[in-house]
Amino acid sequence: MVAFKLPLLLVLLHAVFGSAHRWFNWQFEVTCESDGYVAPHNEQAVANFLKNQYPNAPHIKVVGNGHGFGNLTTCVDTSLTQKKSFIVSLTNLKDISIDKTNMTVTFGAGWDVYDLIEELRANDLSFQNLGVERVQNMIGAASTGTHGSAQDLGNIATQIIGLRVLDAQGNLRIVNETMNAQELDAFRISLGALGLITEATIKVQPTTFFKRTTVVLNSTNDWNQFYTEMEQMYKEHERLTVWGPHFDYFENNKTWGLEPTYFASYWEPTNYTGARNCSDNYCANGCGNCKQNYFCYDEIAYANSCPPQGVCSHEFYAEIEHFFPIEEFVNVATNYTTYQQSQNSRMNTDYNGLVIYQWRALRGDSAWMSPVNTYNLGPESSGVFGIIEIDWLQSYNNFPALWDNQALADEFMPKFGEKFNARSHWNKMNPANATLIKELFPKLPDFLAIQERQDPQCQFVNEFLYTQLGIERCANYV
Repeated sequence: MVAFKLPLLLVLLHAVFGSAHRWFNWQFEVTCESDGYVAPHNEQAVANFLKNQYPNAPHIKVVGNGHGFGNLTTCVDTSLTQKKSFIVSLTNLKDISIDKTNMTVTFGAGWDVYDLIEELRANDLSFQNLGVERVQNMIGAASTGTHGSAQDLGNIATQIIGLRVLDAQGNLRIVNETMNAQELDAFRISLGALGLITEATIKVQPTTFFKRTTVVLNSTNDWNQFYTEMEQMYKEHERLTVWGPHFDYFENNKTWGLEPTYFASYWEPTNYTGARNCSDNYCANGCGNCKQNYFCYDEIAYANSCPPQGVCSHEFYAEIEHFFPIEEFVNVATNYTTYQQSQNSRMNTDYNGLVIYQWRALRGDSAWMSPVNTYNLGPESSGVFGIIEIDWLQSYNNFPALWDNQALADEFMPKFGEKFNARSHWNKMNPANATLIKELFPKLPDFLAIQERQDPQCQFVNEFLYTQLGIERCANYV
């Protein structure tokens, strides 16, 4: 038995004896209450907690920074279960080891993206690819398929070459390129269903600089023309993100209008190592003066993502993000936009503000539960996916308006998922449809077999995982 430090022991005792803890996601519209909050000091303490609790089979959910829109990271609320329900934070697992010979970094589960970027920068290293923001926990972001925009690169999880994972009984499983290598693609995007990841090893690269160029473009409501021109931009740039079209809500006559301009950013490798200025105006989450022609230079992470202080909008909003084979880009984009417009009469509340479209691209991969898995692509596919994101932003935090927008967001996947082989970003408004999920993720049966081995009593399964993945054996547990 490891000797706990006194503060940790008190935390564990409070958890065991029912010191309730309420959890919220980043915008405070998703919440749950557990019997206790557990923050072990190291991996052995995590293992001991799991071993001690296993005979009672409590619900256990690891939480990072709560930067999600859905219920993937929600604990099983105490009002819904007779069992104990624990939230586990791995924030104290902060060990790190950098191997410049093999260009890898091994780090504990407590590292957030922002802090890890700074540690790499201090050692003249860079990530290959990141998401748009740096506020997430690194392993949490990888485990849900978080990504940037690059036709030649995959999501964050593709950089993972090794993991240390504890199962429900506290047993350690090492999964890397030499040990249990056949399971690496299962654990890269594990959705929190396969155990508690305590450590990860990823590939890195020498410090890399990019030039980011932003251009303002003219809008048109001829959607075939609009998206054909956008498709051409993706043919010209490997790394491109387009923000548009944008629609404004006018309260006086309760109508929606197309903004006359939109903008796009593209990234190019550069040898320039002078002033680093991309973070001065990243334009994430409504920050900065986004609609202007400009360019900047910076290290890749700073050129591609914004720091936590860049998350400056915390109004409620609903969001979907769907992935589809890029060969269908114009057809998909036109259908999604036309359907959105056909539903505008439902969105006439004064609490609405904007509808924003964002477009990206991503290289497909072999992770079993990756939203860009390539297992069911035909021979005509390039293996590159287009990404559509639609954000329904409010001008005021009003729950009925949020729920109306979320109801609309839920309609896109049933309507277009099977038609276009579209897959949703995990934790971003995925309606429950285990039958469709099995078609979109052909390796799901293999994933669930590992899930049963790692979690025989369904302790890591919440309602989201049960309904999304169709884990029928857990019906009596959740």
